[in-house]
Amino acid sequence: MMHNTAIRSRKALVATGAAAVLVLAGCAADPEGATSGNDDAGGEGGTIRVAYLATGSSLPLFVTAEKYAEEVGIDVELVEVASGNESITGVATAQYDAGFAGIGSAAYNAVDEGLPVRYVAPMHAGYIEDYFIVSSQLAGSSEEAAAVAEDMSQLAGQTFAVNAPGVVTEALLGFALERGGLSMDDIALEYIPFPDQVPALANGGIAAGILSEPFPTQAEGNGSGYRPWETPTDEEPLPFTGIIYNTDWAEANPQVAEDFMRAYAMAAEDLAANGWDTPEMLELVEQYTGADPAVVAASRQHHIPADLSVDFDVLLRYQEFFMEQGSLNYDEIIPEEDIWDFSWRDAALEN
Repeated sequence: MMHNTAIRSRKALVATGAAAVLVLAGCAADPEGATSGNDDAGGEGGTIRVAYLATGSSLPLFVTAEKYAEEVGIDVELVEVASGNESITGVATAQYDAGFAGIGSAAYNAVDEGLPVRYVAPMHAGYIEDYFIVSSQLAGSSEEAAAVAEDMSQLAGQTFAVNAPGVVTEALLGFALERGGLSMDDIALEYIPFPDQVPALANGGIAAGILSEPFPTQAEGNGSGYRPWETPTDEEPLPFTGIIYNTDWAEANPQVAEDFMRAYAMAAEDLAANGWDTPEMLELVEQYTGADPAVVAASRQHHIPADLSVDFDVLLRYQEFFMEQGSLNYDEIIPEEDIWDFSWRDAALEN
């Protein structure tokens, strides 16, 4: 699934000036001077402040905090943020010791700018087939949507949607279009939050979009749109989000950083073995997100590798995509080994 990269001139997209934006936003976001877990890390066990988003994809963090943190002797303080970029900002400026981040241009640019942010483990994975959905104005069933998606050349010039620029969903849309014979240059792209894409699918405001669960299931349930492809049974899911560390904090507090990763690895093994839709897990999702457990259970499930492995070929393809889109602030590919630091994961798995 590799392809050649045509490096374009930089475009003035959201990612431009990422380091300055991160630092300024981070300083402004905490006017009362809240500190990270460093103050407690020297104490017994240690405390780690972790940024999370109130979505079902953050379940590995909920399981880590609620089931396994005490077992490894740490205290996990989960702090809700509004977006992955806010998480990156907070981690880069030491408001949080760790957090989640979608695999996207903001994190890549932060690494390029020398900020103390690295991905240290994958969080949730999934399939393009579960996210890509076609408007009911173009297809009245999954079978009809499959026919539309087989050759999307007739949709050139129409509007497609993802939730935000420079995030993994944008790359997923690019891959879906490529599968149907289109490119990002062939379409009009709009940034629409997941919930708002459902009515846009229903009224034909968008031809298709990339939606995270439970919204594709809701859209199919109310007839707004249909997924053209079934979930593969013979392919590995693609990594979508990851855990990030403030590396200054992690290097200063190696035991707490490793202990958190030990608890996180146990959570990943639990989810990989037992699923994301057991009564226990649905209760945690409801507790942290307010989502209806019945709706979550009816949705196509997220995934996480039990060994916390990541396919670097897939990650490289993401970075190449964002470079082609002009949302990176640099012109040469950064080795993925410089973006992902698995030292804490490896130490945790050894123990």
